[in-house]
Amino acid sequence: MAFPALATRLRTFLLGYSGTSLATGLQVVLLPWIAVSLMDLPALQLGWVQASVLLPNLLFLLFGGALADRFDSARVAALSCLGLALCHACLATFLLAYVPSLPLLLAYGMSLGVCAAFLQPARDNLVQRCTRPAAGSSAARVSESRVQHTVTWMMLAQYGGQAVGMVLASRFDQWGAELLLMIQIAVLCAAAIFFYAMRHLGPAPERSQQKLPLALLEGFSEVGKSRAISELVVLVGFNGLVHIGVFLVVLPLLADGYGRGAGYYATLQIAFIAGTVAATVVMLRRGQGERPGRGVLMCLLYSAALLIAISFGPTPFGLMLLCACWGAVAAASAALGKAIVQLLAPEQVRSRIISIYQLSLFGSAAVGALLAGAISEFAAPLTTLLWAGIFSLGAFVLAWLSGALRQLCIHQSEASES
Repeated sequence: MAFPALATRLRTFLLGYSGTSLATGLQVVLLPWIAVSLMDLPALQLGWVQASVLLPNLLFLLFGGALADRFDSARVAALSCLGLALCHACLATFLLAYVPSLPLLLAYGMSLGVCAAFLQPARDNLVQRCTRPAAGSSAARVSESRVQHTVTWMMLAQYGGQAVGMVLASRFDQWGAELLLMIQIAVLCAAAIFFYAMRHLGPAPERSQQKLPLALLEGFSEVGKSRAISELVVLVGFNGLVHIGVFLVVLPLLADGYGRGAGYYATLQIAFIAGTVAATVVMLRRGQGERPGRGVLMCLLYSAALLIAISFGPTPFGLMLLCACWGAVAAASAALGKAIVQLLAPEQVRSRIISIYQLSLFGSAAVGALLAGAISEFAAPLTTLLWAGIFSLGAFVLAWLSGALRQLCIHQSEASES
């Protein structure tokens, strides 16, 4: 990064992003393990608990994107972090005196989902503020390679933060839920401070002046104008339905079946995150290339192969290795997909397109979690994985034949830096 001011913006953004990711890493282990270990919920109810975090995205993600386009994204992200901290504080206070119940976990999950729906588009929209040249510099525009590079750094902050959170969550049996919730509260408050500080770092994006209903429709209209973005939105919707849904429900069931406690489940999550970090570091060194769409499609093919491999019932150590490979593939797919959106989405509607992208991913993941829970209630979890792999192979063939992502080419131009 050539500009000192640019490095300052990026560093502030990454500190805030890693804080929210650390809290997420704690959450993805803490919430399902409370349901499975402390409450002994069956698979279908576990699916509802996991879906409760994702279902609010169906209602609020689009509003979150429109809000980030109309107001300062830094302030929206900071307020969303404080909302998440408040949710964790309420649960921690309740657990000090009462035993958790299914309605309590559902309410907690839905509250987290509402706050996350406003956080995600606002936080991701700050990428362009990090890459925009400093005021007074002669750089005319943001280069494609710089955006891709910043997105890769963002993904590294996300996966690194989640890894730290999962390492902390692995101490669940020793520390208890209350202390882990307090850690989440602290890091989210710190993240809010970093995001709020970005209101002074660089010009804010143009604000949309349209009324809210028209603003929402404008985002869908812009998605429809680009075949590549449209195909990407459909593809991430499939990933959410099949891959994230399976990951959220089937993986804790498999871990519980091995009988090794919360530590082993956290270890599987850490192995997944270790794979994401390794893949992201490789992408930082080698770049994303000029054909990110083709990379997204190949990641879908690799995911199908991994799901089928896990369905054969690996050993506990083998499952850890396959989870690491799965994490590497997921990281590459996510980084490539987010970079495509950042590069192709017009600035005035970028937050809304990001929210549509996220809605497709996490909205379908909520449905996928319910389906995975229902299927695993009547069939073995390994059977669920096998069918997920088969459907992924079919989706890869259809997306490859469509050609919009396969033919997408990003020219690696650089802005002048005189």
